[in-house]
Amino acid sequence: MTARREGGRRLSGHVPEPSGGNPLVSIVTAVFNGANHIEETIRAIAGQTYMPIEHIVVDGGSTDGTIEILEKYSGALAYWVSEPDKGIYDAMNKGIDLVTDAESYVLFANADDHLYSPEAIERVIAASSGEDLVYGRMILTDGDISGIAGRKVNLDDLAQETLCHPATFVRRKIFDRVGKFDTRYVIAADYDHIVRCFTAPVSTRFVDVIVSTMRMGGLSDERFLLSCRERKAVIRNRFPLVPRLKGVAQVNLYDIPRNMARRWIDRAGLLGHWRALKGS
Repeated sequence: MTARREGGRRLSGHVPEPSGGNPLVSIVTAVFNGANHIEETIRAIAGQTYMPIEHIVVDGGSTDGTIEILEKYSGALAYWVSEPDKGIYDAMNKGIDLVTDAESYVLFANADDHLYSPEAIERVIAASSGEDLVYGRMILTDGDISGIAGRKVNLDDLAQETLCHPATFVRRKIFDRVGKFDTRYVIAADYDHIVRCFTAPVSTRFVDVIVSTMRMGGLSDERFLLSCRERKAVIRNRFPLVPRLKGVAQVNLYDIPRNMARRWIDRAGLLGHWRALKGS
């Protein structure tokens, strides 16, 4: 069994607090064997112009060199811990528990995500007015930029789409109000949580700011059909009849065929040509 290891500035008594009227932003990174990308994520957060900020990393007991990178950056991290967990949402729930300021904004930036620019968080906070949930935009990439996602939505819209989770800031106290991530979901627990927030309801604000870059090809892509089944389960559990029907139809009649077509085009070596046609 992997021994528990930890580090970061908290162990020497350093705990950041809100300052100058700015709320604390707590960034939580859940990682397991993410040595290829975790350093880029840490450096992007450490280079943010916004203050005050803290970075918490919850590692699932990596064996690929991730822990050595966390040790290298202990001076830049508020806290990191490495121990076995029950999956990404269990790790993210642990990260929530490690955020001690109820008014802090919590942002999840996992090892395959990184903040778009040094000013990203500063721009988000400047464009908001203290809402409980603030969300922006995100670049999707698989090496080339594949698109920019994110727009203003209401609750009914969420039956057919979701927010960009790595571009969504939620006050720590909201997790006490609506609950943390439901670990029965393997892929869609963040979607379920966002729907619960809008249903509660909590105060929200869309900001037209690109917050993060997310690499495609992660868990949701590898297990796309499971993602669709879980998304439909959330829709059926959380929405009334009309948006429920629209949401399930969106998954069955658009999302699944579109993903299958994209995979076929990619396997045929025509993805670049398809993107060129879309951009023309």
